[in-house]
Amino acid sequence: MKQQPREWKCGAHRAHFEEPDTLVAVFSGLISLEEVKQTVTLYEDTYKQQGQYYLIADIGRSSLEAAGRRYMSEKASSDWYHAIIYVGADIVMQTFVKAIALALLFTGKSTFETVFVKTPEEARAWVAQHRGRARSKTG
Repeated sequence: MKQQPREWKCGAHRAHFEEPDTLVAVFSGLISLEEVKQTVTLYEDTYKQQGQYYLIADIGRSSLEAAGRRYMSEKASSDWYHAIIYVGADIVMQTFVKAIALALLFTGKSTFETVFVKTPEEARAWVAQHRGRARSKTG
């Protein structure tokens, strides 16, 4: 994904960073293997620049090739995320996502939550609530 000031674009897909710790990615249409590779690079670069973050992935209008699912499960790391919140996933996509999340847990050193919601507003509300719970545990 091509970096601009806190915004990225890759084909029909786009992402932007919301302070203090949330990457919002919106996917439209088929996500090719090359686009998955660029997305994984974006996710890793975000981790390197920001530390752990929340990923809100709007996938309701997209689909992912089998090769892309495999690549994501092999190359992405659970260490990068506080949680991944998927927006708009149907039951088939939820199944694929859960398989990827399981693979990430096996390859990573930490755990993270995988959440499914219907709207971006629900996703942001979930992040705010989770962030508040995390603060109360440490503070």
